[in-house]
Amino acid sequence: MSGIAGWVDRGRDLTREGLATATMTARLTSRGRHGERLWSSRSAVLGHRADALDAVDAQPTLVQDHDGPLAVITFDGVLYNAAELRSLLADDGRRGPLTTDAEVVLRGYLRWGCAVAERLEGLFAFAVWDVRSSELVLCRDRFGVKPLSYLVLPDGVLFASEVAALTAHPLVRAELDAESLCSVLAQVRRPGHAGLRGLREVRPAHLTRFRTDGVVEQRYWSLEARPHTQELAPTMETARGLLDDAIARQRGAGTPTVLLSGGLDSSALTGLASEVAGCAPNTFTVSFGHSAAAVPDRPFAQAVVDRLGCDHHEVLVEPSELIDPLTLDAALEAKDYPSPFGDKNLTPYLFYRRVAEHAPLALSGEAADAVFGGLLSEQERTSSGHQTFSWIERARTFGMTHGIGNGLFDEELLREVDYTAFCAARYQEAREEVPHLAGSSAQDQRAREIDYLNMTRLFEQAVNHSERLGAAAGLQIRFPFADHRLFGYLYNVPWRMKSFDGREKSLLRAIAKDLLPASVLERPKVPFPITYHAGYKQSLVSRLREVLEDPGAPVLPLLDLPAVAKVVDDPRLLDRGGWLGRADTEMVLQLDSWLRRRDVRLAL
Repeated sequence: MSGIAGWVDRGRDLTREGLATATMTARLTSRGRHGERLWSSRSAVLGHRADALDAVDAQPTLVQDHDGPLAVITFDGVLYNAAELRSLLADDGRRGPLTTDAEVVLRGYLRWGCAVAERLEGLFAFAVWDVRSSELVLCRDRFGVKPLSYLVLPDGVLFASEVAALTAHPLVRAELDAESLCSVLAQVRRPGHAGLRGLREVRPAHLTRFRTDGVVEQRYWSLEARPHTQELAPTMETARGLLDDAIARQRGAGTPTVLLSGGLDSSALTGLASEVAGCAPNTFTVSFGHSAAAVPDRPFAQAVVDRLGCDHHEVLVEPSELIDPLTLDAALEAKDYPSPFGDKNLTPYLFYRRVAEHAPLALSGEAADAVFGGLLSEQERTSSGHQTFSWIERARTFGMTHGIGNGLFDEELLREVDYTAFCAARYQEAREEVPHLAGSSAQDQRAREIDYLNMTRLFEQAVNHSERLGAAAGLQIRFPFADHRLFGYLYNVPWRMKSFDGREKSLLRAIAKDLLPASVLERPKVPFPITYHAGYKQSLVSRLREVLEDPGAPVLPLLDLPAVAKVVDDPRLLDRGGWLGRADTEMVLQLDSWLRRRDVRLAL
């Protein structure tokens, strides 16, 4: 949990341009609050923003011989197999310690080249400047949990953990074109593309190499479709073993900390962590002051705590905190992109900030739905003729024609930017990526498709809620269910096994049945809670009115102004479709703030 940035330019002497990279690195404060450090040469400058005081001087890290530096790295993340790699590198003939993960990766690169990525297990994004070949290598973990974007220049490239850092560079002109706007509104981007014109991002499970002869993208891991030969009992045993191993590698030292909602996923994780660690975890649950969620989590979380004997903490989020301008600003800065989720961003940020006061890292149950087959509804399984992503289709059933959060944008504008065609194209290219097994049933093909699309598209949104908000709050969050070995195994388990008792996530329920109360095992899935306090909705209306009355508001040209005025005049429209009516307003407000903060120009 830190920030990385850099600039490679073969046409400039970058020893004279340190201020630009320092400015980029300084913009990474939400990922590392304890100062930055730069390494520079004539053609490359690498920056690192540290997340701990004792790490300020640790990066960028270099390896050199008697002739000078061989390669330099700036690294964000954690390796779960660092000890194994240290053993493999112990006889590489190089001197110097291997105390940090950055040092392990760099020494691994010098030994195995870009093939080092195949050996890395964990959450990571890094940049290596190979002095010997004048090559920059950018790399990102298998599911893209750690962010890393870049911009190709005529003679080089800029890169950074966050788009905010890239737009701080004087050579970057932040522009929102038609594709960028569609990406922001759909919350889905073309693979390898970021949310502003010209910006790219390193794809999950890829390296991007910037060589003197051009740019090369290289995949180092792929999901594979394989026959599943085990019966139900050994399948559950194998899945349990993989999940236990993922928890053991990710839980950290001492008593584990788990973010416990009271739902099946986080509760199963809590029970399994207790078994793996040999002690009851510390658990944290969020609740609201002077308000309640539609389906209260407290009784279910308490039942898990009572069953396992956890040291439990209930974090109370007050409505006044959710409308604090500093909270609004911090959450948007952490997410790096606008979204329609409003207090579904704000509440986790405040929650993680409180958890960070007690523990440096916590385990999250996110990704369990995609891994254990929890997102394939009966309608999605049996219907045909799918035209778009399942979460957009669900929004349409509530009257949200263009998906969540887009009800206040000008219809004519959406036609001009061809928003519907954009979503259809992104859906089709995602489907074409799905690995299928020849001869598999239509049901299994659809199940694979849903799991793949949710893990490679929707999971990115979920991670934005957690990894980035957690980093800004000072909390490192890890995701044991998002283990590539576990997902690779369960991806090939037939749907009849994943739902062997007639319900979604049957395997996970079976694995956790001896660890959890029956009430939690049988609990239907519910969304993350929202606040129902009237003051929060009043704040939304007031802020929306300010945007509407500000002739310089950058979002105004994108809006259906009469529709916005109706919401201002009749706040009851916020309650349309539950929280979905609020999402329309939340998206307008976040997009307006984002355009202002990044000084983004509309180029539609």
